[in-house]
Amino acid sequence: MSRSRTPAVRTLRAADPRSLVVELAVVVATLVALEAYVNLTDAVVRPVEDAVGASTGIDPHLARAVVQSLLVLGGLGVLAAVAVSERDLRFPLSLPERDAAGLVGVAMSGAAVLAGLQLLPVLVTGGLAVGDITAAVAGLPGQLTGRTLVFLAVFVAGMAVLYHGVVQGLLRRAVGTERAVAATTLLSAYFATPRFGPSAGAVRGGPWLDVSATRAGLAVLVVLTLAVAVYAAERVDDRRVRAAATVPVVAAVALATVSFWQGVDLPWEALTAATRIALVGVAACVYADTESLLAPAMVYGSYALVSLVVQSAAFHAIFVG
Repeated sequence: MSRSRTPAVRTLRAADPRSLVVELAVVVATLVALEAYVNLTDAVVRPVEDAVGASTGIDPHLARAVVQSLLVLGGLGVLAAVAVSERDLRFPLSLPERDAAGLVGVAMSGAAVLAGLQLLPVLVTGGLAVGDITAAVAGLPGQLTGRTLVFLAVFVAGMAVLYHGVVQGLLRRAVGTERAVAATTLLSAYFATPRFGPSAGAVRGGPWLDVSATRAGLAVLVVLTLAVAVYAAERVDDRRVRAAATVPVVAAVALATVSFWQGVDLPWEALTAATRIALVGVAACVYADTESLLAPAMVYGSYALVSLVVQSAAFHAIFVG
């Protein structure tokens, strides 16, 4: 149900520092565990692809996409069930109210623009023509079959459930609705952006998640230093000690930020990071206003569809045009 008619609910409330540490720790543990699970499913399913191709007439790539996507969705389903039972989260799927239709429409348009920005590298090199885009748009219906359709569906569902149902829901418990939007956006910047290389949409049959050992270690360090700072703020009377306890938090956040941007070597990599951060931020705003996971799902669906057009147009410009 849309919350746009109840502005009083949207007022900022005082954040609970202890609750923030707990929920942030749960979020980090969830993302790290999901990344490990996805990597495990990939390792298990990959040999099956070769066996299917050798022994049956089934398309092995499609079979692998379906099996792995089902496993990823199953893992997300388990996470959602645990979040409901242990953290009292909700995963609302009601249609947004009519008065939220305009906001959702604007968000979907913004997502389409963000996806379209991925054409900038081809535009700058002068290799893109109107005919390339026309051919890509005309060929879109033909792409929405088989493995691509499976990937798109799991990407949309995975992003909505993971980053908004779970992450945004957990953070909202600690810092309130408005601050949870910003916190979700920042966490997505760290965990949803690739460590290397530009991306042309990268809709790959699951939510965006890239957790290296370094990223995970620094995230844990931030949580630990924040826990120490909160303990000092609650238990120590000396202001100098409390102030000193915040220094490691700032240092850990700065270190995580530097580590993140060290992986961005090219302008197009910065573009990839910026568009993904902006997209999750837009979806988080829409979810906060509508209280329905269908709203961010529509945002991600718009992005995914336009990304398919972008990929096709770039391919046509480089290899055909």
